[in-house]
Amino acid sequence: MRNSVRLSSLAYAIAILFIVPLSCSPPQAASPDGERLYADYCSSCHGEEFRNTSAGVTFDLRRLKPADHDRFLNAVLNGKNQMPPWRGALEPEQIEAIWAYLRATVDK
Repeated sequence: MRNSVRLSSLAYAIAILFIVPLSCSPPQAASPDGERLYADYCSSCHGEEFRNTSAGVTFDLRRLKPADHDRFLNAVLNGKNQMPPWRGALEPEQIEAIWAYLRATVDK
């Protein structure tokens, strides 16, 4: 019985070693392109370095969590409330660069 408990504990520990690294992604590195794109397309409404100064008129992007990537993409591509859609104006790589800049800045 003791050996089976030890084996199941060992199997559990090994499983954790393989599962945890897959579910925890490291913070993304900011790219100069993402910072420039944010400054060009986003900062006039969402503030410099994500410091929203609109008194609640625009969404504070610092509230987005890493799991909100799909929400971010949907809002950027399709627009939301006062935000216009950027579909066709920004390439997918540009949107991802902005997301990487956001994550690298907010997740410090």
